[in-house]
Amino acid sequence: MTLEAVAPGRFKLHGLVNFATSAVIEEQGACLLLKSGDDCWEIDLKGISQADSSALSVFLSWIRLAQENQKTICFAGMPDELKALAQVCGIQQLLNSVSCLQS
Repeated sequence: MTLEAVAPGRFKLHGLVNFATSAVIEEQGACLLLKSGDDCWEIDLKGISQADSSALSVFLSWIRLAQENQKTICFAGMPDELKALAQVCGIQQLLNSVSCLQS
């Protein structure tokens, strides 16, 4: 799994995000996002091959990081399985509030 910068303020998450990989991707992502220097972060999630509830924890961490640093964050291409999991976990409304308009 990787988070890569594809353009100023735009990132793509690829691969498997699960309990074994989520801590690494959260830390890698935080470093990459903060180093970008951009005021708005758009993260494309279409490249996620598989994810569990720990992916939601990663997204929540990045949302908190954005808020703490006065940045705007949005997620595009949220996989249906994660949308359903967010619904079950009661955080769908929060994730919807940071969904990119073009997703």
